[in-house]
Amino acid sequence: MAQSADPAASASLSDKHLRAEQIELLFTHGPSLLLGNTLGVISVTLMLWQAFELHVLLMWLGAIAVLTLARIAMVTAHNGRWRNRLSTDAWGVLFIAGAALSGIGWGCLAYITSNTDPLTLAAIGMILAGLTGAAAPALGTLYLAYVLYALAALIPYAVLCFTQSHPLAFGMGFIAVSYFLCTLIFGWVNNRFTKGSIRLRFENHELLRQLQVQTQAAERARYSAETANSGKTRFLAAASHDMRQPLQSISLLADALQAEPLTPAAERLLASMREATTSMGELMDELMDYSRIDSGTLQAEFRSFNLAPLLIRIEAEFAPLAAQRGLRLHIRHRPVRVLSDPRMVERILRNLVSNAVKYTASGGILVACRPRGKHLRLEVWDSGIGIPMDKQDEVFREFYQLDNPERDRRKGLGLGLAIVDGLVRLLGQRLELRSIEGKGSVFSVALPLDTTQQAKTEILRPELPVLPQNISRVLVIDNEPIIQQAMSALLAAWGCKPIAAESLEDALAQLDSAPDAILADYRLLEGRTGIEAIEGVRKHFNVDIPAAVITGDTDPHRLAEARSSGFPLLQKPTPSGHLREVLSTLLQTTPAHP
Repeated sequence: MAQSADPAASASLSDKHLRAEQIELLFTHGPSLLLGNTLGVISVTLMLWQAFELHVLLMWLGAIAVLTLARIAMVTAHNGRWRNRLSTDAWGVLFIAGAALSGIGWGCLAYITSNTDPLTLAAIGMILAGLTGAAAPALGTLYLAYVLYALAALIPYAVLCFTQSHPLAFGMGFIAVSYFLCTLIFGWVNNRFTKGSIRLRFENHELLRQLQVQTQAAERARYSAETANSGKTRFLAAASHDMRQPLQSISLLADALQAEPLTPAAERLLASMREATTSMGELMDELMDYSRIDSGTLQAEFRSFNLAPLLIRIEAEFAPLAAQRGLRLHIRHRPVRVLSDPRMVERILRNLVSNAVKYTASGGILVACRPRGKHLRLEVWDSGIGIPMDKQDEVFREFYQLDNPERDRRKGLGLGLAIVDGLVRLLGQRLELRSIEGKGSVFSVALPLDTTQQAKTEILRPELPVLPQNISRVLVIDNEPIIQQAMSALLAAWGCKPIAAESLEDALAQLDSAPDAILADYRLLEGRTGIEAIEGVRKHFNVDIPAAVITGDTDPHRLAEARSSGFPLLQKPTPSGHLREVLSTLLQTTPAHP
């Protein structure tokens, strides 16, 4: 609905509402005013009845009584069901008229007495002063009503005093005029205060209304943002799952192809293909990690763990890449236990080391562990390009990259440090940066030490897992034919006998005895899961066949469901070394078949 932009119209509307509120207050105070008026009549009768002729006093009392009853009826009608019979302004006119008539009635008091001696005039003056003073707070709500009441009540009395020959009467007249002026000022101040209070109440109501509107708008915006965030996360999770499927097959086929005799040219092509798949996998991981941090769905799971194996994995992963770039990568291993989320810590270190390798042209990278009281300080040093002081806050913004205007994909999406910063905050810590442009940077984060357990001092280097010498039958359950083909080729290259199936029924149709191990995709056709397929095969052969679940899902709820099964969980794309390690562990625990 269109709103008027005319300030005069808005002011007029405001004044109308203000006057309506003033009139409402008048009628609210009406009963107390009429009660005071009645008590004044009783006081006059008791104090001065001897100063009046009886018939004159009775006429005055009758007139006051009729006026008082009429005003009582008016207040009762307004406060009752007759309120809507007249407009607010009409009710205001009636109340003002009643107040003026009441003032006239009291103003006549001095003229109906038969005795005008100073004592009688003083008594009448006291009564009038008391009535007008008591009426000021209530009638001052609508200033015109009070002015007419006080003028009609006090001025006739002052005129009477001035016409008397007694000097004391003249003084009382002067006092009456002065008191009248004072009551006008008091009534005016009270009127200003009342109007200010009403305006303030209007403003408070308006502010409250605006606050409610803004709150509702903010709530709608928050809901829209949460819905958009949730939709974005679901979309990225679905897209990531669908993209990881072919990426997993390419990675497995490349691993299988590596076991075959290749020409030097084919080996170079294979290396390039592996680099491309690795880069694509890292980009998807970055997108999903950032999406989960941004949407608030990622939660830290704190536990005690040994930091040394994590550091060894990172060194094994990045040492060859650093060597290719002519860099030295040194990680100072320390057998120490910390209280944190191991997956988040590993992601933080991997992103920091990866960032250091990408932006270091010469020299090296150092990962150090320094105990500081009850914390362990993890530091990643590099001799790279450094970060200017005015850019040190910006490097933690999403999609921001230093010295990469051409958007070289090998330097990632610019999410690495944003993810690190988000993960560190989820761990309840603070990421620190010290950097000198042209000389290098140091990123550091503190982790709480677990002093209740002692980590083993021996640090073992990872070795390629050895599979059993006998030919192991490995059941692969995946509804994607390309994954079945790639997994079968890799298992065959490792000396296993793969059996590929798309469902539980397909697997049971091909098996005449229990397999030695099962590798099942978590999400199968028709809403079924790999966990259900594994349990079905186990139940069919009555053997607890060792198994692992592989998934391309990144949704935290699905991952939690998969982990709750108790089976090892592998994330697509799964590195062949990690897959071989898990498979070796499974085959070493294969029970004897009945």
